[in-house]
Amino acid sequence: MRRERIVLAFFVDALGWEIARRHRPFESVAPHAYRQRTVLGYSCAAQPTILTGEMPSTHGHWGMFYRTERSELANLRPLRFVPPFVVHHRRFRNPLLRWHRRQSGFTGYYNFYRIPYGLFDRYDICEKNDIYAPGAFASGTPSIFDDLAAEGLPHRTWTWTTPLEESFAELEVALTTEPELRFVLLYTAFLDGFLHDHVGDEEAVAEAIARVERLVESAVERARETSGEVEVLVFSDHGMTATVGGCDVMGTIGSLELAHGSDYLAFYDSTMARFWFTHETARKEIVDALEGIDRGTILTDDDLKREGVYFEDGRFGELIFLMDPGTLVVPSYMGERGPRGMHGFTPDHEDSHAVLMSSLRLDPEPAHIRDTYTVMRRLVAA
Repeated sequence: MRRERIVLAFFVDALGWEIARRHRPFESVAPHAYRQRTVLGYSCAAQPTILTGEMPSTHGHWGMFYRTERSELANLRPLRFVPPFVVHHRRFRNPLLRWHRRQSGFTGYYNFYRIPYGLFDRYDICEKNDIYAPGAFASGTPSIFDDLAAEGLPHRTWTWTTPLEESFAELEVALTTEPELRFVLLYTAFLDGFLHDHVGDEEAVAEAIARVERLVESAVERARETSGEVEVLVFSDHGMTATVGGCDVMGTIGSLELAHGSDYLAFYDSTMARFWFTHETARKEIVDALEGIDRGTILTDDDLKREGVYFEDGRFGELIFLMDPGTLVVPSYMGERGPRGMHGFTPDHEDSHAVLMSSLRLDPEPAHIRDTYTVMRRLVAA
């Protein structure tokens, strides 16, 4: 039995506009390419924006961790007594993550990285629920999966929990055995992980993209064998910027005569530092110190509002310090050393732009990643 029509959406994390422009992938199945502005922040902000069509200040997800007085991670705080070389080693951290997922019931994506465990009564995980399932957002913002469920539209989803080749193999089986399917979204983080280590190595990047391209082309071919009409989208959430150096923001702030935890709190991401203050003296001293760093910028409330990431309660930071493109916060809570490539810089930088490629010419053109939601909804409804 052949289905009349199906929409295949392939979400290739970190496939940026500039990389797509140079390598021109997926043209055989999705020849119409559009540059898209991403959001300020990381995938934990960009992916919800794509799936809901709303900005972080509306759907509520910006950083992976936010400031709270009542954290569900407080039971991890005793691990502060374990030596850092033990607790931050992957042989300890990975089993701990698996245990924590089981006991917490959290289904979203998160990692503990090198966050000091003594701070886990101050911070909590934003993405507790799987954002690729209905009812994911505490804000009540509906996603495309809420829409699909409400409309009773048969669909399948593959996410970061399934390895690359395995997800595509399962997709091809589903295309053959599930004639009721009308929409598929397959997300892969393979390219993101690869580019962190290999951005700038054009030959290696070309091979990695070709690996994904072959899988997509095979899936589309199988869909065409089992469907009357096949529409294809290939899109991303951000690009990847080659790193040029690091800046010891943590050391600069730590050298002040202020106590971390009582005078202020800081969360050191890869490309930004976020601060909360107990008193104005701490704020002033930290602002003065940050203004002395010439490779970053303090973002104003107007900057945050313009980028759609302003939160009046300051849960993601009362002050945000953003590094210049290519410069990392090193060391940070993400690691002692920085990768070869990173994202999370200003969305205006050329390497930050995402891409959407379509089998159909799209009008209006999807100029922002939040427009991807509208494109998917329109194709599903056609």
